Amino acid sequence: MASSADWARDFELAKGLSLRVRARIAGFAAGEQRSPATGGGIEFADYREYVPGDDVRLLDWSVYLRSKKFLVKLCAEEKELTLVVLLDASRSMAYGESPKLELAKRIAAVLAAIANLCGNRAGIAVLGRSLLEPLRPDRSKATLSGIARTVRSIAPVDSPSPASCIRQFASKYGRKCVAVLISDFLYPGWESALRALAASGCEAHVVHLLAPEEVSPGIRGETTLVDMEDGSESPIHADDELLDRYDDAMALFMSAVRAECSAGGMSCIPISSDAPIERVFHEDLRRGGVVC
Repeated sequence: MASSADWARDFELAKGLSLRVRARIAGFAAGEQRSPATGGGIEFADYREYVPGDDVRLLDWSVYLRSKKFLVKLCAEEKELTLVVLLDASRSMAYGESPKLELAKRIAAVLAAIANLCGNRAGIAVLGRSLLEPLRPDRSKATLSGIARTVRSIAPVDSPSPASCIRQFASKYGRKCVAVLISDFLYPGWESALRALAASGCEAHVVHLLAPEEVSPGIRGETTLVDMEDGSESPIHADDELLDRYDDAMALFMSAVRAECSAGGMSCIPISSDAPIERVFHEDLRRGGVVC
């Protein structure tokens, strides 16, 4: 479990990063996050041809003198961004020598801190039996210590309904935020959850978080597997043939998650639960287009 010193270092990490937004997001007040939208801001973005009715004060006369073309200057608006991190807290997320849920909570906290430090809204929602919002993305900015306390309190939940929770999220925040879903997807109907997120209209990213023991189990011989969700037991004999079949099934599963994300226009970022959080942000999430 992360110590207080670990959380302090995590928040130091947040100070050197910002969220990356690739889409136009409607419905927010003026803020500090630069959006690709164009309008009444002051930073130059692009030109377009003048059409009757345009404000002549926006004409660039220096361009006209060079090219004899009437071009209107477009400026980048500063938009307030809302980030919502969707956290899978099913019992399987507590699995691993480096528990998946612990890294998921630290990632969620740093993402919320990045948004907070840039003057934007940040929320963290837990996929339980219904959608839980321990940190709501309201205008009163949470302190970094408040974010840490909130995230630390998140515990595994019984009988979650991720797809239903994401549909609740979509009805509340659809088309109005950037969403980051962190999950192992080791539950029935994970495809429905991803499709609900894709249909939400939000700019969405998916972090596929698995433990090293899940990707490449080191078991051999007679053993009993215990389902962390319902406690059911399955005795097996783990020989080379079974482990080869497992490797093939895991590769197929991970490929299916990537394909579902791609079909929904979402990035899919595979992360191991034992990965250093510095690498997660400086390499994995940067490469996945979540931060810059």
